[in-house]
Amino acid sequence: MTISFDSSLLTSYYNAKAGVAGASASSSGASSSSTSSSDKTNSPTGSDTAPRAPWNSSTADADENSLVTRILSGHKFIDSSSQSSIEGASPDYNKLFSLYQGMSALQGLAQKAKDGKLSDNALAQVQRRFTAGMKEVDAYISDTKFDHVNLTEGTLTKELKNTVGVAKTNTTYTADAISTGSASSSVKAFEGDVQFKMTIKKTGTATPFEVNIDLSKMPTGQTRSMSNVVSFINDKLKEQGLSTKFAVNRTPAQPTTQTVNGKSVTIASGQDSYGLQIKGVSYEQVTFSAPDTSDAVYVMQTTGDPTKKITSTSKTSTDSTTSSTTTSSTDKTKSTDVTSSLMKFQTTDGAQGTALADPISKVGDKYWVQGESEQTALPDTVANVRQSVAGADGSVYVLADVNGTVSSQDIKGTQDVALMKYDSAGNLVYTRTLGASETATGYNMAVSSDGKVAITGSVTGALDISQTTTRTYGTGSTAVSSTSTSNVSTTGASPTTSDSFVTVLDSSGVEQWTQRRGASAEDEATAVAFGADGSVYVGGRTKSTMPGASGGQVGSWDSYLMGFSGDGKPAFTTQGGTTGSDTVANIVVNGNTVYTSGVENGDAVVKSYTIGSATSTDANGVSTTKTTATLASSRDLGGIGGGNISGMSLYNGKIYLGGSAGSDKLLASGTVTHGYSGGYDAYALSIDSNLANTGTDTIAYFGGTGVEKDAKVQFNNGTAWIAGSTTGELNGTTMLSTATKAQDGYLAKLDIATGTGTVVARFTGTDGKVTPNAIAVAPGASSVLDRLGLPQGKLLYTDSNQITAGTSVRTGDQFYMVDPDSGVKKTITIDANETLDTLAKKIVRASGYKLDVSVSKVLGKQQNQLDIKPANGSSKMEFVAGPTGRDALAGLGLEPGIVSSTAGSLMDSKAVDYLKSQKNMGLDFDTSLTLNSDSAISNALDKLAASIKGVQRVYTYLKYGDPQESDSKTKGNGSGVAPAYLTSQISNYQAALARLSGGQPTSTASLLLGG
Repeated sequence: MTISFDSSLLTSYYNAKAGVAGASASSSGASSSSTSSSDKTNSPTGSDTAPRAPWNSSTADADENSLVTRILSGHKFIDSSSQSSIEGASPDYNKLFSLYQGMSALQGLAQKAKDGKLSDNALAQVQRRFTAGMKEVDAYISDTKFDHVNLTEGTLTKELKNTVGVAKTNTTYTADAISTGSASSSVKAFEGDVQFKMTIKKTGTATPFEVNIDLSKMPTGQTRSMSNVVSFINDKLKEQGLSTKFAVNRTPAQPTTQTVNGKSVTIASGQDSYGLQIKGVSYEQVTFSAPDTSDAVYVMQTTGDPTKKITSTSKTSTDSTTSSTTTSSTDKTKSTDVTSSLMKFQTTDGAQGTALADPISKVGDKYWVQGESEQTALPDTVANVRQSVAGADGSVYVLADVNGTVSSQDIKGTQDVALMKYDSAGNLVYTRTLGASETATGYNMAVSSDGKVAITGSVTGALDISQTTTRTYGTGSTAVSSTSTSNVSTTGASPTTSDSFVTVLDSSGVEQWTQRRGASAEDEATAVAFGADGSVYVGGRTKSTMPGASGGQVGSWDSYLMGFSGDGKPAFTTQGGTTGSDTVANIVVNGNTVYTSGVENGDAVVKSYTIGSATSTDANGVSTTKTTATLASSRDLGGIGGGNISGMSLYNGKIYLGGSAGSDKLLASGTVTHGYSGGYDAYALSIDSNLANTGTDTIAYFGGTGVEKDAKVQFNNGTAWIAGSTTGELNGTTMLSTATKAQDGYLAKLDIATGTGTVVARFTGTDGKVTPNAIAVAPGASSVLDRLGLPQGKLLYTDSNQITAGTSVRTGDQFYMVDPDSGVKKTITIDANETLDTLAKKIVRASGYKLDVSVSKVLGKQQNQLDIKPANGSSKMEFVAGPTGRDALAGLGLEPGIVSSTAGSLMDSKAVDYLKSQKNMGLDFDTSLTLNSDSAISNALDKLAASIKGVQRVYTYLKYGDPQESDSKTKGNGSGVAPAYLTSQISNYQAALARLSGGQPTSTASLLLGG
């Protein structure tokens, strides 16, 4: 006797278990156009009829290729015109298949973008259509109502926590490790004359405590070990009744391993390392100082060969601000071993007190050289550093472009601008991101005498800014002024055109104001400076007329100068230049005179403007006073040979300029104290501040046998400090690396008056390739504290708790909350001073008290985060991303989706009638997907594949109903509960098998059910 079995039963069973519709059990014939469920009670549609899923078609791949072709020719992504002819089928299927079509088109475009053979124009077209499709599919998901399911773009969860935290009080300061081996061993950093002072201001006391530490006062013969020194310091603190304490911070040994024959082999066990740790209290403010100091120079560098590809690896980085650890995987096809770091060098300049002992290397320093006192790795996501400026307390500000999460802050677009402040010991004080929706680049930065910071650059796409408007009603003595603040989302002339921006932050790093000023064509802000009254001056270049400027465009790029009041109101704009390409590189302010330097049509040019005012009266007798900028003088210093001007200073009545030059044409009529060596040399020059040729013009070049292009120059009291790279002999020093096409970094000092140049340090790095990209001179910032890993100045225990300071979210960014039952939609807008606590209250109120929202500590991090839960068993609320370019969810690290007490359950906790109610289901559709890079394309393909599986799960539910398993149970798990109709068919199958096998059905049933 022969019995035939329908193999599609088994296929259907496993598809049902996975929650993905494959070849259906009831569509075993290739020509079948519908499926039929034998158990109507489980299907929420109340019908046993369902059209075949398009992904089950044998022509699915060909259909997708045809679809992509139509999309690229301008067809819509969502086509709702095709309707199922299957009588009795739910309309939900048609809507679902339209959604599937849109997602398949997006997936097809992403796959096409992955083709490395596409031309730039073809790729740009694919990217444009993908962006349009994302908006179209997003709108369809939001606007389409289903009869039997409630779809959300995101996920279903019982609890929602944001992944981006906001800083909380942290009274522990951990210094770099300075010794290895044992806490009782002698420490080199403690040798010699080690003296410093702690000034501690205690809350409630008028006079601060002074604690003088002098290790020569330790007991005679006692070893200067970590343990003994910490005990000595703590005794001094305890004597004055202070609660602040020092501790020994031990870092366990990290074994060195190597993979041999597929197995990890330990080569060296490593040693424990030790550093100082300060355990402070919130009511004691600690300030460090030292009796002997000298100047320091910070150099920002990149090291590594950008052409060398490396395999996918995991990197772990620690955020000094939050003590959080992040592990990220590099992209296998794009990653190189290029990294960025900050180096601090101790100089002999500006010495106060006795001569400082030479710096020593700390645990973990790489490629350390004599004179280097600090080495700090910058975040892996730093793509470029263009500027650094030293603070009055010895700290250093770093302006960087970042292409990913930085200091636990997620960026919105493909690139953002980050301002990072490091203390004099190299510990991160804070990070601030601009919050651009698409891309932004930082070009320049200035720090005022009272600690304000101004950053400038270019931005493309939307950027929310807080705008203050003052209106005056009436005239004369009866005039009344009204001031209002509103949040404005600014966009450029086109999505691909950059605009200039300037942002000013206070001394705590909290944004005060931002202005975006854009012409109709491309423009960018490349220079910035503060005036003594708090005004801000911005210079840059533009391809069309800037707002407020008179006259038309002169050359391909015109230079411009803009002024802003201390509170961010535009004051004036002046624009001009040659018929060639012009820009402003630097600005220096002296009273009511503003100096600019830049390159105009290949020549170095210095200009001075007189800042004044002009009053006009309108027909109603209302007087208006405006700030003016009048060009007072201009001087062409000659050809720069394709070089740059990277530094500018005003000192003792002279203007100083520095950079690199590709010719000897600069200041040809002046005195040359050291000649041009050929190729590209660094240079420094001085001219009279009235810009006239008084016969005292002086220039000195600095170069060797190699190439010294793109030198970074800063001045301190007329002395030029130069950071750059070289490929050969330089001032008596030779190449350190023997790598192919090696490039050393160097730090040098140049006396313009004598032409004497001194190489202070020469250094190498990974692959023998080093490129210094910014320099900052910090007067008095070197001391014995550097050896100990301790900072000068105040220890800051508390960072800003404002959301706009600790995340990439900007004032005015939004997200939505939608009640799945009523459809009521509430908008949540981030205010200027918003904190997690105030936001939590907003969310609770907007939910109609259906949610419980608390602010909790992030385990292992010095951060707080939101914790959102349903208030009761029936509560549910959907979180939806805000407008494109203004979405607050992404910046907060909140996933779109539905918060529900029944999320993840097989059925609602109540007896849900699927014929009358909707089931909440998530699609995991990421609205931020782009095709702007190889990694973005790979991410889009992965995310879209997951979303399409979400669509298939919805189809399975519409056909078979619940119970279904969640993904977490079906992945790698063979057990589960089959739908009722399938259980019945399996029973019949089991009985047939039992007759064949002699009556042992149990094991066979167990096999089928995964038992």
